[in-house]
Amino acid sequence: MTKYGTINEIMDTLYDCISGPPGGQDWERNREIYHPRALITRTRIIDGAPVAFTFSYGEFVEATIPLLAGRSFYEIEIGRHTDIFGQVAHVFSSYEARETRDHPDIQFRGVNMVHLWNDGIGDDGKPDGRWWIMSIIWDNEREGLDLPEAWLAR
Repeated sequence: MTKYGTINEIMDTLYDCISGPPGGQDWERNREIYHPRALITRTRIIDGAPVAFTFSYGEFVEATIPLLAGRSFYEIEIGRHTDIFGQVAHVFSSYEARETRDHPDIQFRGVNMVHLWNDGIGDDGKPDGRWWIMSIIWDNEREGLDLPEAWLAR
């Protein structure tokens, strides 16, 4: 297992592993960035009402494989804001989905809100362990809901 010492490493892995040609997701490597008790929440609007589907990592993979079957899917980070306090961090990560990394058409855009925990403390009192995703929740743009401009900057 890789030691994910930086939030950048976690976020790069998050997007790298979910992206790829049909069947090209790297679920094994992706599992390494999630704490064993992490929760993953997919949100939707169904029949005009907000719905949240919360999964363990294994449940998420099981539910997502059929959604991506036969599809080329690339989720590309387009903006990020990170706040860190002690051993915890919150990352607002805006993304766009495309058929390929360089495809001219954007399928959709949204934001991942990622909560992380660092499992070590150095002699200076600062985090020196590895970062884990403890929870992630996301929503996509839709009519009347656009990503704020401030969330598009890195």
